[in-house]
Amino acid sequence: MFERVKTVIAASSLGLVVMATAALAGPADDAIKARQACMKAHGGVMAVAVPVMKGEKPFDAAALKAAHDKEDAACAGWDGFWAENTMQGETAETWAKPEIWADMAGFQAAGGAWYEADQKLRAATDEASFKATFPAVGKGCQDCHEKFRRPKG
Repeated sequence: MFERVKTVIAASSLGLVVMATAALAGPADDAIKARQACMKAHGGVMAVAVPVMKGEKPFDAAALKAAHDKEDAACAGWDGFWAENTMQGETAETWAKPEIWADMAGFQAAGGAWYEADQKLRAATDEASFKATFPAVGKGCQDCHEKFRRPKG
């Protein structure tokens, strides 16, 4: 009987800790985690694309499409990821610079340039068209990261 009481107390205590931790997280943390998942999905596209550019792997339209599909799913709420109250998280760390919110028009322009390049990459049907369009995607990533993302660590 005493063992059962100890188990119930331990489970209740664990539940309170989980609820307290969840209570600390809020909309900013949710947005930050969503942005990070989106960026990780961008990285998934890069993981398919860069070896092709380096000549290490052949162009694979199906693999590129699959990576883009994951990116689309992860980034579906993009417009909601950047509210003013998401500059800092309650518990989640962000690498977004304050310049995003200070220059939202510039941030949107940088994102728009990347998006246009990415749309052209998505239309690539062979290695030649892929290699012709990919550099603009890489430049879009670099331009945005240089101005709007602080280094991790």
